[in-house]
Amino acid sequence: MRKKVFGQFRILMVLLLVISCQEEEPVLENLVAPTNVEVNAAVSTDQSGNVTVTPTAENAINFHVIFNPGDDPITIANGDSATFRYSQSGQYSTPITVVAFGAGGISSSATVSIDLDVSLRISPEILAQITGGDGFSASTKRWVWDRTVGGHFGVGPLSNNFPEFFSAGPNQINPCMYDDVLEFSHDGNDNYTFSLETGEGNETFINWTEVNRFFPEATPQQFADECRDISNQATFENNFIIIENTDGTQSLNVGNSFLSYWVVVSGEYEIVELSENRISVRGISQPFNGDDPLAWYFSFIPESDGIGGGGSTLETEFTNLIWSDEFDISGAPNPVNWTYDLGAGGWGNGESQSYTSNPENVIVEDDVLKITAMATGGGNGADVYYFDDIQIGDDSGNATETIQDFEGDSPSITGFEGASTAVIENPDATGINTSSTVVEFTKNPGAAFFAGAFFDFSAPLDLSVNANLLIKTWSPKSGAVVRIKLEDATDSTKFVEVDANTTVTNAWETLSYDLSGAPAFNYDRVVIFFDFGEDGPVGSGYTSARIKSQGLQEFTYGRVEARAKLPTGGGTWPAIWMLGANFPEVGWPAAGEMDIMEHVGNQQDIVFGSTHDPNNFGGTARTGSTLVAGVSEEYHIYEMEWTSTEIQFAVDGQVYHTVTNDGTLPFNNDFFFIMNVAMGGSFGGDIDAAFTDSTMEVDYIRMYQ
Repeated sequence: MRKKVFGQFRILMVLLLVISCQEEEPVLENLVAPTNVEVNAAVSTDQSGNVTVTPTAENAINFHVIFNPGDDPITIANGDSATFRYSQSGQYSTPITVVAFGAGGISSSATVSIDLDVSLRISPEILAQITGGDGFSASTKRWVWDRTVGGHFGVGPLSNNFPEFFSAGPNQINPCMYDDVLEFSHDGNDNYTFSLETGEGNETFINWTEVNRFFPEATPQQFADECRDISNQATFENNFIIIENTDGTQSLNVGNSFLSYWVVVSGEYEIVELSENRISVRGISQPFNGDDPLAWYFSFIPESDGIGGGGSTLETEFTNLIWSDEFDISGAPNPVNWTYDLGAGGWGNGESQSYTSNPENVIVEDDVLKITAMATGGGNGADVYYFDDIQIGDDSGNATETIQDFEGDSPSITGFEGASTAVIENPDATGINTSSTVVEFTKNPGAAFFAGAFFDFSAPLDLSVNANLLIKTWSPKSGAVVRIKLEDATDSTKFVEVDANTTVTNAWETLSYDLSGAPAFNYDRVVIFFDFGEDGPVGSGYTSARIKSQGLQEFTYGRVEARAKLPTGGGTWPAIWMLGANFPEVGWPAAGEMDIMEHVGNQQDIVFGSTHDPNNFGGTARTGSTLVAGVSEEYHIYEMEWTSTEIQFAVDGQVYHTVTNDGTLPFNNDFFFIMNVAMGGSFGGDIDAAFTDSTMEVDYIRMYQ
């Protein structure tokens, strides 16, 4: 009897479970496809090719608008509009398709045909620059990256017009970008065509924020751009047009295509510079991963110019020789013409050599000037310090708030003037600091006395209650000045500086900084200087020479001609250049600098010519370059033609770079000559560990007016 009851009970439980499960099943809503899809297209009547589409539909969440068959769609929300510029001139009809998407991804579509009357004509003068020829007949011109010139690729915020965040040095970007070719053509009938030819493997260099646009399953690493084949997904040939904007600027529009580096999806770029020898543009990104938009800067030169560009024959207006040094008297350089810069200190560039006047570094013999850089096998190496745990403290020295402990995600720290930093494992986890990670601060050989590093706080410091800043430091010497500078990251004129001295060697201690008298600024950046006031270690075992004609031979305008053979070896940095004679009064770059010839052994046979002024200096200098085979095996003539309106740079009579000059620039005063061979530094780069010595030989230097 009990077995029967138990069996009935089990049946009842199963029925209850079934009923219970059935009651919990969700009720699916009906998915309704969008209906009444309408394509409202407004065609501009000014022959500009602009068309604005405002789609409508019932039950629609968003829309895909396809302006040309096969193009990628433009996605817009319900109620928004999409605008497109057709860049093919003529009278023709074209379809526009709108796909309306509802809940669950159900879609409906509609297509309309619009009639266009487009007359986008580029002036013959501009057309001749970008497509070659005379601007009237059919022609084609091919362009490549200006890869040997610093600043040919860069990125910055939308708030300014220069690549503040990053400016590429010569040949710094991935080779898969440099083998691209941009081709601009016109058929003589107002039809303009752009095509992009990719190089090996059809690979395109893609910004890391855009990788998932093409490869949804990929896991791109932050800031790690990728070379990928997107030839079957992106548009590599389209019409192009140059648009005259109402604000006086010009834009280059390549439709749904792009200029080599995939980041500016709109296909429209502001023209920064356009000439027969150079195209420079600025484009705005809209990152696929949702990051903030950025401004990108690209520069291209004609393919026929090769690396750094070819050029025309220098036609000089200066033929009267007014001064020269033929270096035909053996011994030290002629004191009527030359004096010396001596010592180390990095020379503002983190250089590694110490300059001397010793004969082994500078001498005239065999009718040439010889400046020799050499490794001496000496030097003291770099000075290394550490810091950690930046805190706010009370008047008793007790920490009340930790601002940064460098554990986990550490801030980006930037070194300057010969200092470098890295977040590393604590090398001395004893005493007052047993934390896992600390910041290593390296004052490299040749570093300036004010070499330092900075980073930004996540929020401005609150000094209203406690006004002491505490920092744990480790120093190899006692009595070193550790300067702290707090500043407003958006306004460097608002700052406060306080010093403290180390009191122990090779051990951790806490330095305290009294900020009670600090002005009430927005302090969201800290700059730290170790051993402030002292230059970096001497030369790290390299000596060389730097001679100058300052106070002896100074000139305004003319043609400089120097015949020279250049040193070789990784890290060598020879230069023949001019500096404004008012440098002692106004400093650099206000005095101006003209680099007649620069060369670095890490980029053998590429010669650079540059100007530096208060608006364009350092990484943003107006620089050109050219490939000259055998600069270290043969003599070449390096020239600069300097007038009140322009400055031209040439090698062996061939101009490869020209910049403008006017009354607002410092290049209208006396300048003096400098010749030197530096080692390493910001431009010279890494020094070959096997380097022993190498010499720049100068046969003569002449000035014509």
